[in-house]
Amino acid sequence: MQQIRYVAEIARHGTISKAAQELYITQPHLSSVLKELENELGITIFSRARKGVVLTEDGREFLHFARPLLEQEERILNFYADKPSSSAPFRFSISTQRYPFVIKAFYSYFQKLAPEQFEIHLRESSMDAVIRDVFEKRSDLGIIFLSASTEKFIRKYLAARNLEFHEMVAIDPCVFFRKDHPMAARAEVDLDDMEAYPFASFESGVSVSVEFSEEVLFSSLNAFTKRIYVADRGTMINTLTHTDAFSIGTGILSEGFAGPELVSRPIRGHQREIHLGWIQPAGGPIPEPLSAFLRELETVVAQ
Repeated sequence: MQQIRYVAEIARHGTISKAAQELYITQPHLSSVLKELENELGITIFSRARKGVVLTEDGREFLHFARPLLEQEERILNFYADKPSSSAPFRFSISTQRYPFVIKAFYSYFQKLAPEQFEIHLRESSMDAVIRDVFEKRSDLGIIFLSASTEKFIRKYLAARNLEFHEMVAIDPCVFFRKDHPMAARAEVDLDDMEAYPFASFESGVSVSVEFSEEVLFSSLNAFTKRIYVADRGTMINTLTHTDAFSIGTGILSEGFAGPELVSRPIRGHQREIHLGWIQPAGGPIPEPLSAFLRELETVVAQ
């Protein structure tokens, strides 16, 4: 950080001597530090000019990446300087698959229990990213599902990362589509009858295992030739609302959070194959704020 500050000051003043004066160090020492940094990185940061020094192309690139570090350092120092010594801010982080009912539970929890001072991180992402967030401690807990076809793999994957899965409820897998979809009049849907319609799913990286799919996996889906891939929940809702496409999931449509134009129908012959739950580091405690959120989530799912 000290080296970055020195480079930023030299760039600001245009001369090593003036930067040294502002930093209250000698010019030879500043020149020596700069030379050590250039040798370490294998680049030349400044070139000599008639009246001082100017950034090289490598130097401009270096500062482009380095300046945000100085800004972040300042934010950290300011945060702890302004932080009341008597109590820490209320904070927690949650990562979830793209479930509207989780968002509903969060806002219900927020309205009831959030204190005056808080910092909450709510991340919607793919299953592999949710697991990674919890494993890397970016999030305190994650909301995911296991299915009959993926449970063995996902549990083994979690165990290798010292994470544990806590099931909340087992749910029948359902198809989602618009209210006036040609199949909406049926009380149950056979997947073979859906082959005529586009199957909408969330895209994933080429290196991500199929077991991390956002949708429940069925072998019959492999024969479907009409597919739409989307990257976010808003686009998924619009796709299902304005086309004959369908998707597969929990069947939980929370009013005000999933689009009023959508309905869900259970898939014939498949009962309680979605195991919805949350993950955390194995044996870790659950602070009361997170316990309260999980209770709210269970209430929303039960409704």
